Amino acid sequence: MSVTRPLPWPDLIEAIGENRFTGIAEALAQAKADPLDRDAFLLNAAAGQMLRDLMPADALPETVNAYGALLHMLFVAWERDWPLARPAEAPLRAALAAPAPLAARTPPAAVCYAQLPERLVWAEPEAGAPHEPLDGVFLIAAPDRARVLAVVGMRADRDGFTTIEADLPLPAPAPAARADGSAPFASVLPGGDRARLLSVVSEYELVALALTALAVSETAS
Repeated sequence: MSVTRPLPWPDLIEAIGENRFTGIAEALAQAKADPLDRDAFLLNAAAGQMLRDLMPADALPETVNAYGALLHMLFVAWERDWPLARPAEAPLRAALAAPAPLAARTPPAAVCYAQLPERLVWAEPEAGAPHEPLDGVFLIAAPDRARVLAVVGMRADRDGFTTIEADLPLPAPAPAARADGSAPFASVLPGGDRARLLSVVSEYELVALALTALAVSETAS
């Protein structure tokens, strides 16, 4: 019997307080601001206060940016009642074996969290850091761009996770062969090919992974 894996947001929403998101949604509606616009979200007084409350005073700018990106993704997913896609491994592998160009989507924008097959796709959360598995990817796919936030290193013995962001205008070319000649999504881990693992090493690969995961998912609730 399969066991449903934990998702990255329930504990976060409990800690943040869902009422904060309700207040932000009301404020954005009053300002006639697009909730999918991250700048509009973060410039909103209620969202800015939430970010300040959650961040330590000495947080580095890159840490503040990462928290802001995560809070915005959580907000747009919450506003849509947490759309979830769970791509099966076989169709995901098949689609990634010959990645297609990153095509623009027709309105409305697609928003979802795609929870990937467990420990299948790996990435380097920051330069020089050990590679860790992706639990999944938040995706906002608009007609003219795709914004992706990968959730990396989520596990039972760790409090929290790391995120990796990609943001590309659409349409865009398919991920190209890497500088070393390896194919997109080929594992860069020692023994990774034998274990049939996949790796993402660029923005193009991360966006292609997210769009493909959504496209091959049988359901997205």
